[in-house]
Amino acid sequence: MKMWSGWLAGAVAAVVHAGAVAAAEPAQGDDAATARAVVEDFHRALAEGYREGVLRLVDPRVVIFETGYVDVDRDNYAGAHLDNDLLYAAQVKREVIHSEATVTGDIAVVLTQSRNAGEFLGAKLDLENTETMVLRRGSDGWKIVHIHWSGHERAPAGPDTH
Repeated sequence: MKMWSGWLAGAVAAVVHAGAVAAAEPAQGDDAATARAVVEDFHRALAEGYREGVLRLVDPRVVIFETGYVDVDRDNYAGAHLDNDLLYAAQVKREVIHSEATVTGDIAVVLTQSRNAGEFLGAKLDLENTETMVLRRGSDGWKIVHIHWSGHERAPAGPDTH
């Protein structure tokens, strides 16, 4: 955990700073749209089973949090969870409910709410998900440097319990 904690602290500081700047500035136009497009391309590559496309969009030092699990870099993700994510994305329909991006300098934060529905490994799913992706712009364009996924079963229709 120590090997990525310094990077993660920097990313969190960038996210907090980006949020503060977003409150004071109008939308960042092309940069925000480009960052969102990278995230959309990532999900498209997952759904199409395009492993190389997924890996091309993530930074070698990406840190991924998913339901309490951690992948500490791209190689770890490729060896541990990517195949399962490819299978999941091919079998479960993802519907984006809301997505927004904030850019400060060479750091972008894309926040997405989605609904996933379908069957995976014999289980019927109806999930509400949240996703945070942090991207960094470099000489080779925007790369995903952090992903945080979480979700829960979709609540039956009725009053909001939060």
